[in-house]
Amino acid sequence: MKRTNMKKVILSGLLALLSPTLSHATDTWPFDVADVVAGKTVSYQGLDKASKKWHICVLFPHMKDSYWVGVDYGIADQAKALGVKATIFQAGGYTEAAKQVAQYNDCVALGVDAIIIGAISEAGLAKSMAEGKAKGIVQVGVINPLQGDVADAKIYANYDVAAAAGARFLAEKFKDSADPVKLLHFPGPQGSGWAEASTEGVKLGIKDSKIELADAKYGDTGKSIQLQLVEDALQTYDDVGIIYGTAVTAEVAKQALQEAGIDRDVTIASYYSNEGIVDLVKKGDVSATVTESPVMEARIAVDLAVRILEKKEHYKHLNPAMSIVTKDNIDTIDLTRSFAPAGWKPVYSVD
Repeated sequence: MKRTNMKKVILSGLLALLSPTLSHATDTWPFDVADVVAGKTVSYQGLDKASKKWHICVLFPHMKDSYWVGVDYGIADQAKALGVKATIFQAGGYTEAAKQVAQYNDCVALGVDAIIIGAISEAGLAKSMAEGKAKGIVQVGVINPLQGDVADAKIYANYDVAAAAGARFLAEKFKDSADPVKLLHFPGPQGSGWAEASTEGVKLGIKDSKIELADAKYGDTGKSIQLQLVEDALQTYDDVGIIYGTAVTAEVAKQALQEAGIDRDVTIASYYSNEGIVDLVKKGDVSATVTESPVMEARIAVDLAVRILEKKEHYKHLNPAMSIVTKDNIDTIDLTRSFAPAGWKPVYSVD
């Protein structure tokens, strides 16, 4: 099958996974994912226990928001459930690619069995990952895309699909608009890959609709940076009808609109979720968001690492199920698959 045709099959399968509801909170498994290699949907079932106390190192870009705190929870809770050791590092932000490389090397120096990687920059980690592979260290990519074949397995959302799904929701919302509606998109950090993919998804989702993409403004996902980006964009596009972008963008958008003196209705939405989005969706301040259940992605990453270490059958490339979340359906969605429990504090080791 040609590459372009295979991508269409995968995208179709992922869009079919979009659902307004998820399993009950007590049901960790199974979890629907797209097997990218086979081009089909499968129900993932995790292991009960590891055969030994493997040592797994984990690299995160940061833990500045509830999204990555939820990933931390998924890693830590699954490591505890399987009976393996986890050592967790966070680099401090998407500008810290060099620090993440140093942390990767720290993992190697610890003599770990596997490394789970939420990559800041695949290119920046390429040399270290090749060296790790040569040393026989199992490597699993999580959350952020890894396009190469150095990793033994990977699970991450296709953000073009997530962004397209949210954009289609917006296109439907404005289908009867008499005039074109300007959309400002805030994808996230340029060079990350997933941010650029989200912009392509927006273009796909609004095609042949009343919505037009006015601009895409890239930047780190820190609140202060996103607030500044939105404020600056509003000076140029004061007739904007939609602000769409990262979860952090959606959190700060209302403040930016107020500070710009824009008191008319502007629709706010995001193509992925963090915990701060929940109350905003319930209040109606954010019209829609998309969740790919990052806690479950983290659980599966740990499970994949253990399966590979124990020479068990495993998937090589997975994309998680995604759900569009609105005020109408948020109370029916199992948010334990997306966020850490209330009161959870980040942990950096599981013994």
